Amino acid sequence: MTYYVRAPGTCGEFIQGAIDGQSFLVTCPINRYSYALSQVTHPLPHYYCSLQPKASKACRLVKDTLSIANQDSTSIYVRSDIIQGKGMASSSADIAVAAMATALSLNITLTPKELEMICLSVEPTDASFYPGITQFDYINGSICNFMGMCPPLKILIFDEGGIVDTVSFNKQRDLFHKIQEKEPIIKEALELFTKGLESHDITLIGQAATLSAFANQRILYKPNLYEFHDIGNAFQSVGTIIAHSGTIMGLLFPNDHNAVEDCRRYIEKKLPTLQYIDTVETTNEGLTYIKR
Repeated sequence: MTYYVRAPGTCGEFIQGAIDGQSFLVTCPINRYSYALSQVTHPLPHYYCSLQPKASKACRLVKDTLSIANQDSTSIYVRSDIIQGKGMASSSADIAVAAMATALSLNITLTPKELEMICLSVEPTDASFYPGITQFDYINGSICNFMGMCPPLKILIFDEGGIVDTVSFNKQRDLFHKIQEKEPIIKEALELFTKGLESHDITLIGQAATLSAFANQRILYKPNLYEFHDIGNAFQSVGTIIAHSGTIMGLLFPNDHNAVEDCRRYIEKKLPTLQYIDTVETTNEGLTYIKR
């Protein structure tokens, strides 16, 4: 039986930091996905490919956990709509779908907690495979709080260029000290965000994301962030979101906002060093799968 599995990527994080010494992020899942197929018949169309190293490791971890002696007993292939190396959780999504497809091909369904631990065994991970919005300890998994369903938001995404390796980024010697310095701002952001989710107030959600984005400047500086944010304000954006360990920035808009394309063209004119990436929407679905 072939299974088709998909998991969303992210537009960075609504919030990322630490409170009382506990690191966490707040997920921002979007409607761009990684997909996995199990037990596929060859030959595959050209847009499917063999597993990248991290996804391959996830498959091996699943088989080791399930004590499968024949490590070559399943064929898993992955493709993705998510741009790599920009802070859009491409690796996390690849790992999650590869792990779940492997388990399903062996007639086992991984629980979200099992999936989480496999992902964390490979690298610090996002938690966009959980449905809705999650406050998550991306290093150890010691926090995993469902916060609620995200109101519909449209996100205009631009990239400052370059690639950030998540594993290397999280190994910086003075990283946690810098994270601790911004704790008061992160507390305020989390309070605003929680109120925003509870009341479905996208203005509060946008304010929270903006606070976290600005607080991250000492950790990973984005030269165009402030002007980018100001342009968003001029086009009635509700806030700015970033990849805290990546290169992308996004402007948050109501889902029915009719000036997003005008804003895109204006940014391309005023900030020509930025590259337009995509216009996406938030999603609450998490990882899903079907039999094919």
